[in-house]
Amino acid sequence: MKKILLIVPFLVFLISLGSSAQNIQIKGKVIDETKAPVSDLTVYLSKAKDSTLIQYATTDVAGLFSMDLKAVEEPSFLTFSLLGFIDKVETFDKITETKDLGTLTMENDSDVLSEIVIVTDTPIRVKNDTLEFNAKSFKVRPDANVEALLKELPGVEIDADKKITVNGKEVTQILVNGKPFFSSDGTIALQNLPADLIKKVQVTDYKTKAEEFSGRKAKSDDASINLTIDEENNKGLMAKLNAGIGSIVDNANRYESSGLLNYFQGNRKISILASSNNINSEGFSMDELFDNMGGGRSQLFSFGGRSGGPGGFGSNTGIIRTNMVGVNYSDQFFKDLETNASYYLKDTQNKNNNRSRVVNLLPDGDFITESQSQRLNNNTNHNANVRLEYKLNPTTKLFVNPQITANKNEFSSQSTSQSMDADGNLYNESNEKSFSSADSFTFTNSIQFNKKLNDNGKNISVQLSNNNSSTTGIGNTNSATLFYQDNQEDDIRNQEEQSKSTADNYSVTAEYSQPINNKAFIDLGYTFDYNNQTDLLSTYNFNETTNGFTDFNDRLSNQTHTNIVTNTPYVGINYQTDKIDWFVNSGVNVANYNASATYMGTDYSVDRKFVSPYVRANFRYKLDRSKNLSFNYNYNVTNPNATQILAYERLNDPLQTYIGNENLEQAKYHSLRLGYRNFNFQMRSGWMVFANASFYDSQIVTSTTFDENRKRTTTYQNVTGAYTTGLFANWNKSYKFNEHSIRYGIGANISYAKDKGYANGTLYDANSLTFRPNVYVSWDYGDLLSIAPSYNVSINNTKYQNFQLAKTDYIKHNVMLQTTTYWPENFTWGNDFSYTYNTNIADGFKKDYFLWNTAISYTFLNKALTAKVKVYDLLNQNIGTSRTINPTTIVDQENTVLERYVMFSLTWKFNKFGNASSNRNRGGRMGPPGMMRDL
Repeated sequence: MKKILLIVPFLVFLISLGSSAQNIQIKGKVIDETKAPVSDLTVYLSKAKDSTLIQYATTDVAGLFSMDLKAVEEPSFLTFSLLGFIDKVETFDKITETKDLGTLTMENDSDVLSEIVIVTDTPIRVKNDTLEFNAKSFKVRPDANVEALLKELPGVEIDADKKITVNGKEVTQILVNGKPFFSSDGTIALQNLPADLIKKVQVTDYKTKAEEFSGRKAKSDDASINLTIDEENNKGLMAKLNAGIGSIVDNANRYESSGLLNYFQGNRKISILASSNNINSEGFSMDELFDNMGGGRSQLFSFGGRSGGPGGFGSNTGIIRTNMVGVNYSDQFFKDLETNASYYLKDTQNKNNNRSRVVNLLPDGDFITESQSQRLNNNTNHNANVRLEYKLNPTTKLFVNPQITANKNEFSSQSTSQSMDADGNLYNESNEKSFSSADSFTFTNSIQFNKKLNDNGKNISVQLSNNNSSTTGIGNTNSATLFYQDNQEDDIRNQEEQSKSTADNYSVTAEYSQPINNKAFIDLGYTFDYNNQTDLLSTYNFNETTNGFTDFNDRLSNQTHTNIVTNTPYVGINYQTDKIDWFVNSGVNVANYNASATYMGTDYSVDRKFVSPYVRANFRYKLDRSKNLSFNYNYNVTNPNATQILAYERLNDPLQTYIGNENLEQAKYHSLRLGYRNFNFQMRSGWMVFANASFYDSQIVTSTTFDENRKRTTTYQNVTGAYTTGLFANWNKSYKFNEHSIRYGIGANISYAKDKGYANGTLYDANSLTFRPNVYVSWDYGDLLSIAPSYNVSINNTKYQNFQLAKTDYIKHNVMLQTTTYWPENFTWGNDFSYTYNTNIADGFKKDYFLWNTAISYTFLNKALTAKVKVYDLLNQNIGTSRTINPTTIVDQENTVLERYVMFSLTWKFNKFGNASSNRNRGGRMGPPGMMRDL
């Protein structure tokens, strides 16, 4: 704990440095010629000698603004700018004290509707529901990427897991000139497009294709970012290649290599990426300093979405070798057809040794299971994807998105385990060797048809989707399970399993929207879902006479089939104004459910009809441009699967038998979410609070009983009264003065849950409280230094009813520090440091560890080449220990992790995009008022 407290004075110093920085203000009120207040107007202060941006603010709904800044000892000018008004400019010889400018009147611009008007590139502009940043108004290093640019924008936060939020809204889509760049999550664009290529950063609410076409407001509470590039710069070639060789670990050199090639020519974009490494980087990353190493900085592009988090700090288990290649092509072949196609190949291998200790919690006591395993997993994945967007006419649009995925997986394992009481008396022990191989093929497709029936909002939309998949597999198991507490026969197996699964899912949704007036709409919709799945498992024992797996084992073989047809008619009401936006969709789910199985010559069947309400509701209230309140409610229903509802035995695990429950009902629960956001652009600070809850009318839980040898028999039951609740809050603030840029924030995540289940026939309650506070600071000093410390702690407390154990506790501390220095010229030195401390972890598992990654680079040959030396886990302390607490288990485990290595690498960059090279001096510089711009 003393080690953790060492960072506290440093955090306090950085926060106090920022809070004492601004000591004077410029303030006033802006009105129009009718004396009405002007809101959303941008006010920005610039140096007279070169138009470098000093500070900016925006007016609120009352037309008021205030700008905090340090004394300005040189001539400057203050610009007031908003589309529709003539820019107003105030000049100052110097600013050494607070200035109240009183009331200023903006004159209407009579040329606002002309094709060319005189405007300035204001730092921030609000256009209806779009928040637009002028990229060149925000200072970044000359070689910075788009991610560095986003970090400079007010209201934008990027956390340790690379999740981006804007004014509290999570960004789920990033586009370049309105189109995906390799993927809609934008990972490749953020890390590899140069910041000086970007003209505008536009933030809007995320919309579906139907919402985009109809012009209706978004129902989603997420955000979308669009990066715009000038037409003159939207052409050229960019390439980046990296190769590195590292020290020998476990008789093999660590290595990494990656490459990215982008060709832009207007609407045509061709991108190729490739990567190969054995340092646990499963996605694609080309971090400027750490490349694929991670350590809390690298954002990994994973085919199909973001990979699980930062590639460091012990986040991955095992040693992972990855090879991948991807191609992306987008074009507009003719005016109304936009095309995007991509292909990815990814091949991975994961080697992992695992050691675990599990305390199994029972109402009448507990027992311990200790296990060890060695695992090898090889996986090859092919993915081809096409997106077609065709505008048939001004009122009709068609969107088609087919995708094909082929996957091959091979898995081998060798494991041992022992279950015992607290005194070490054995209940059972086992050892097993196994191998399995599976091939799968999946075809998915989505077709969306949208038709406007008039200009008042009347429209129809139809969406058809399908998911067809098949998987075949074969596996061999050689195991011995010994029982010690009674006369139960030991379980010896040498067998082969052959499996085949097919699944066909189809869905059709049709919706008609009719305006009631200019604010309200009524929607009539119908959804049809068809789901059909068949699973076949055939098991054969080894026959010594034939020397093959020829003896059919009917006790370990079965066939199941599931067919679910769901009809959902619904009606919806939407109401939208500038301030209030709400909708309610209500209907009924009618599911015809049929599950059947054949086991040991006996047929099992369940034929049910489930009828449940369908309810979706959302309410948003916009108090002003920066404050909004939101609430949503959903009623959710989940069908039981075939193995849960069919009452036949599944004996494939020697230590656990599963039996379904034919009386099982659907899982039904209410989901609620309440949120409030407030971001003050003038103060560059914001806070948000979100509360969520789920209440179960019916929940499907496991019911497990144990015999004398602690062999499990598990079935399924419905319980009521379980719930989960959560509260998330965050506050952040940023300062800019002279060469200093400081951001800091605090946050907390609190959850409370009541879980229910059956253990040895007894219904238990587990009440869990989790508290996760965090604090973070980042300080940039010009182009020379960047420091970002943070601290978070996770506190878990679980109390039980009907258990011999009264409660469990667990605390995990984590301190992180990132530093980067850019001095001397052409040199960059970065450090990622983490300290983790786990309390209450079992004896034999290390409680704490340091992880320190460091890298130094030198750029030469006109910044085309960069040589780097990187060290992963400099102190050689990385461990893979963790503790997980569930209602019925406490799991302590240790996995294989990367050990210390040194990597020498060379990176080559080539960038030739239109006039991008002429923009290298960007960063806070803007043209003087009166610059000509096309609208």
